Amino acid sequence: MEKYLILFIISLSFSSFGQNCSMLKNGKYEIQYDAKERNSSLIEINGNHYYTDHDDGKKDYEIITLSNCSFRLKNNEKVDESKLTEFQKIISKQKPYFEIIKVEGSVYYFVCRIDLHVQCGTGKFIKKEE
Repeated sequence: MEKYLILFIISLSFSSFGQNCSMLKNGKYEIQYDAKERNSSLIEINGNHYYTDHDDGKKDYEIITLSNCSFRLKNNEKVDESKLTEFQKIISKQKPYFEIIKVEGSVYYFVCRIDLHVQCGTGKFIKKEE
């Protein structure tokens, strides 16, 4: 039994060392979702703030770091639910988060999750040259 416990602990340490992720660095990014119905958008990261441009102006979100590879966005602004679908209303009440699953150069691949089992999308953050 002790042998299996030691092997289990060693395998956990290898999996954490093998994880190819990191948080987004300061700069401008294009978000490309894998789902065709979602448009790409531009964001800017500055410190622990995430900025997006909308028709009604620039939105500021605080980045809450959950781990080396995951974060969620916090915005205290009240959401206008009048134009949302029922699914969007449910999602807006949750606390979705982004998990960076792989980094290749200036491309950060992510999974957007509602919880461990439910995904809200996949895609990539592509860092733009300044």
